[in-house]
Amino acid sequence: MMLEKALRWVRANSVPGAGIVISSRQRSSYPEVTGYFIPTLLSVGYKGLASQYARWLLSVQRDDGSFGMDGDPCGCGFAFDTGQVVRGWVTMIDRMPSLEAPLRRACDWLVRSADSSGRLPVPGPGGAWSLGRRGEVNEAIHLYVLPPLRDAAEILNERSYREFVGKSLDHYLRNAILTDFRQPNALTHFYGYVQEALVDLGCDAEARAGMASVAELQQPTGAVPAYHDVEWVCSTGLAQLALVWFRLGETARGNKAAEFLSSLQSGSGGFYGSYGVGADYFAAEEISWAVKYAIESVQRQISSHFDNTATSYQSDISPSDARVEAVLQRLGDLNGKRLLDAGCGKGRYVKLIKQLYPEAMITAMDVSPQMLRHVPQGIRTVQNSILNMPFADGEFDAVICIEALEHAVQIEESVRELARVLAVNGKLIIIDKNAEKLGSLEIPSWEKWFDTEELASMMREEGLEVSSEFVGYDGVRRPDGLFVCWSGTKTCHKRESPESLFLEKTRG
Repeated sequence: MMLEKALRWVRANSVPGAGIVISSRQRSSYPEVTGYFIPTLLSVGYKGLASQYARWLLSVQRDDGSFGMDGDPCGCGFAFDTGQVVRGWVTMIDRMPSLEAPLRRACDWLVRSADSSGRLPVPGPGGAWSLGRRGEVNEAIHLYVLPPLRDAAEILNERSYREFVGKSLDHYLRNAILTDFRQPNALTHFYGYVQEALVDLGCDAEARAGMASVAELQQPTGAVPAYHDVEWVCSTGLAQLALVWFRLGETARGNKAAEFLSSLQSGSGGFYGSYGVGADYFAAEEISWAVKYAIESVQRQISSHFDNTATSYQSDISPSDARVEAVLQRLGDLNGKRLLDAGCGKGRYVKLIKQLYPEAMITAMDVSPQMLRHVPQGIRTVQNSILNMPFADGEFDAVICIEALEHAVQIEESVRELARVLAVNGKLIIIDKNAEKLGSLEIPSWEKWFDTEELASMMREEGLEVSSEFVGYDGVRRPDGLFVCWSGTKTCHKRESPESLFLEKTRG
């Protein structure tokens, strides 16, 4: 699967004590890419690696608060690069409070470096942003700086950042070319930055217009030319366009682009910068930023799948369903207890539990906002992935994860998160499919079924005492081996340092 292979590339190409490599040929780390890789790492449960990247960035921040390219003749920081470090740090500050002062310095530099209209500085002509005969990179990519700066404004309660974001957005909406892919400098990679930023900033109409301009040139294979007037493909740009199409609900185009992107992936899990006759964007080396956006496009593809198929899922389940009985028997009286349903779908289990235990404090979490719309009133809902849940250690007395772990892709990291948010003596109930029955149902490419003992072993590694048994489902009362119920009681806190997690991910 494209995501798993891409994660293998990340593990193999992270520099010990630093960030992600620039490419398979350039083995040093670069602040811009390392910074915007951090949220991606967190989204797949790689917290230790994300912490390492964040700490390395602290070590290379310039005295004025900015970030840039080592050896650059002007010796000055780049607004785009600094903004991407901010993007990473704002997702880490809860875990690393020491980032607050450096984050402020980076944000202050961004605001200070702009002119009175909110326009951020660009490198001089013929410099780092030169595209040769095609001119310079479209400075509208600076829109991609604004969402993380807006997030920093909220986290740091800094009104001046918020005001700057509004002013700068207005400048680029008025003065930049945002929605015409036929411009000579519109490489899909840079164009993708602009379109994703427009979505992040609430400018969906502009993003739809920009993506419509691209759609005119998408091939039946799903490929999109790197520029409007070439036949070769930029891998990063294709991944970014797929991501934006998924975010805008244009799933068919996103699926086609993702399918073509998957066909380009190397055995290493990486992607060369470009492919095809005449390709001239890092065509001879695997680049790290292509891997980042490939990971994110697959993640968004999965959540979009559930948004688009939400109507086919049930909102209710019978109290006599054997899976329900298994959950209730193992959890007991939940009144006054804190329960998390991780991957709740439409909330059919928590709906029934709330009826039986009205004093239970229930949180229903799912990646799909369309699914969460069906969760009954009175139940707290959270849109999020199992891999990086926004809950404190030990926040819940009980956690259930029913037919959801199979979609989490990164199973060990998901089990670690499920155990992390469970209180000592709390119960974790996982009900999912048995790997021995693979082939009995048609499933998406990313879905995983589990070996009974392998999953039990993962749970034990997280400090749980575990038992498992087959259970029935729907109208099947006598278990036929398709569904397994794993039940774990947390006996201790298992804390792992960022360093140990990094070593685990890079071992071998």
